[in-house]
Amino acid sequence: MPPVAAGMDRRQLLGAGGLLTLAGVLAACRRAEPDPAGPVATSDPVPGTTAPATTAPPVPQAVDLLDGSGTCQLVHETIAGPTWFDAHAVRSDVREDRPGVPLDLALRVVQLPACTPVPQAVVDLWQCDALGVYSGFAGSAPGQGGSPGGRDEYGDAQSAATDGATFLRGTQVTGADGVVRFSTVYPGWYPTRTPHLHLKVHLGTATVLTTQLFLDDTVSDQVYANDPYRQHAGRDTRNDRDAFYDPSGLLRTAPSPTGWLAATTLGIPAG
Repeated sequence: MPPVAAGMDRRQLLGAGGLLTLAGVLAACRRAEPDPAGPVATSDPVPGTTAPATTAPPVPQAVDLLDGSGTCQLVHETIAGPTWFDAHAVRSDVREDRPGVPLDLALRVVQLPACTPVPQAVVDLWQCDALGVYSGFAGSAPGQGGSPGGRDEYGDAQSAATDGATFLRGTQVTGADGVVRFSTVYPGWYPTRTPHLHLKVHLGTATVLTTQLFLDDTVSDQVYANDPYRQHAGRDTRNDRDAFYDPSGLLRTAPSPTGWLAATTLGIPAG
């Protein structure tokens, strides 16, 4: 996504105009983004003939999985963990320089019991890289974070980052359909934890969901057989042995030409 505004981050945008302004700016950015599939090349027809109609096959998208991502249910609440801090990074592509298998992620926020899409929800994503390392904590072992570092603008406790790295952290705002998308990499593992992604959902000035999303073990086995993941061998925990795993957080996945697609519906309580 192109820069939202020179020198502005999530905190400044929220303070300047609230969620409506932030959502509007992000929508404008999405409209400005080029079609990821690019233009379809065509040949000029020979004079006196009619060129045959050609249609490029559709490129698989993570949003295509949302309609089959399961019944509308309340997503299990869990801890943010010691690796959370507000990186102020308003963006959909969070990869930066991190190597790994591309993961196209689509999330739909809905309100129960009617399963109504929730617009203008702020969704924060953060995760470890292919080797199990989180940004912001230079020199820490895989899965490790920092010491207590105060609270973010929503009042949530966060850790004190030890460096300025923000890879694999980002924020998006849901549109009228309740959907956000992130371009990331398949997360690695670290001791005692199955592969997962961290998530927060905010409405107004309140945090309404803190949770973790999970991936099918068979998919993880396929991914981890390749570089750079196999440089960090010895995975010790699968979904059924993870202390924080919950089926409500299991992502629906499908292969893509470049990596994997993943999607789920995030049910939050009414009011």
